[in-house]
Amino acid sequence: MGVSRILALRRPLAPFHTQEAAWALFLSAAATMAYALAFFAAAYAGPLWLRLMASAACGPLIALLFRIAHDAGHGSHFAHARLDRLVCRLSLLPSYHPHSVWVLLHNGRHHSFTNLRDCDYIWIPKSKAEYDALGPFRRLRERVYRTSWGVGLYYLCAISMGMVMVRPSLVRKVKWVYLRDALIAFAFFAAQFVLLGLDRPDAATFALRVVLAIVVPYLIFNWLVGFASFLNHTHPRVPWFARREDWSFYQGQVHCTVHVGVPQWMIFFLTDLGLHGAHHIDPRIPIWQLEPAEARILAEAGEEIVVEPWTFRRHRAIMRACKLYDYDNHRWLDFAGKPTTPAIEVARPSA
Repeated sequence: MGVSRILALRRPLAPFHTQEAAWALFLSAAATMAYALAFFAAAYAGPLWLRLMASAACGPLIALLFRIAHDAGHGSHFAHARLDRLVCRLSLLPSYHPHSVWVLLHNGRHHSFTNLRDCDYIWIPKSKAEYDALGPFRRLRERVYRTSWGVGLYYLCAISMGMVMVRPSLVRKVKWVYLRDALIAFAFFAAQFVLLGLDRPDAATFALRVVLAIVVPYLIFNWLVGFASFLNHTHPRVPWFARREDWSFYQGQVHCTVHVGVPQWMIFFLTDLGLHGAHHIDPRIPIWQLEPAEARILAEAGEEIVVEPWTFRRHRAIMRACKLYDYDNHRWLDFAGKPTTPAIEVARPSA
């Protein structure tokens, strides 16, 4: 039933699979040029206020390039395999994500095993026993990560740095291709340093350029992606699974992905927050086609999906409720182990 049902949900979405090659080329070129302009303006523009504005704009532009890389990584940007691989690799550079590592984690782990602990890789909630076994510093870190501002620190420390360092806890088996792509990302980072010091500035000037053109944008990017990725798969009604036999691909894509209703402006800044449900049901849809696809899914899926109209109040409630997870009884806990949600009804996997 699960396979046939997800195919039934995908069938009406076929018209949204493609976008014009000219539009895809324009998006890639425009996003790349906008990022380059903001980068150099943050470093070299005259008035400090203009440099600060350019620095702040750089973060969402890195996120936009990351989103284009995401579509290309799924083969839905140009719909031409070799060209999409090139666009994905280049568009990931401003976020310093090694191409092969990101493809492994995102396509091979996250989409293939959504919300299955030990197979998925992002925002996996700890059980009470796992949390209690941590040392004081790591318990504090876990508490910080699951706060509204700490989601960016989580993505920075646990995901971004893990990819750049090809951390074995993420990739499991270190391969040469991962190290090669990590070196390419580092080379891009080093090239940025060279560009910021072409006129041999004094130490203070150079340090300010690094902060405005690299550090601040990178921190903003990590917070944006951390914020979106948390809400995309974390919710009081969304389960996580510890055992493969209790999980199914259908549950991961349909029941474990939140359809967040957000204002239009948030979708631009937060990649596909608000449209992520449609993306998981059919990853072949590029982001620019996700809005009509999401409307179609909401009309057809009904009670099968989790819909959350986003507000600041509801956001805080979700953050408060979803700290630890009881994998045996399928309910969320606070850090003291007290249930914060009723048990989530989980259907047995079906073919």
